[in-house]
Amino acid sequence: MVGIIAFHVLMLLLGLLIVSRVVAVERVSNALGYLHKTIGITTPSREQVRMVALIWVGSVIIIVDGCLFLLVFIARLSTTR
Repeated sequence: MVGIIAFHVLMLLLGLLIVSRVVAVERVSNALGYLHKTIGITTPSREQVRMVALIWVGSVIIIVDGCLFLLVFIARLSTTR
């Protein structure tokens, strides 16, 4: 449970750092460029970097929460009553 809360706090902090422009746009652009080139999609323009980074952060949160929900759901179904 602590790990889940820590994950959400860190992702929220990352999102806030990106929005508040504490993290330089070059760092965010480099990280997104590496990620996008790894999976084979085009990199965003300099004006779109912050928005795309926030979309990635939100997507990661949704994916992790969905996987945890499915894990708990399947575990509850598999227990005997």
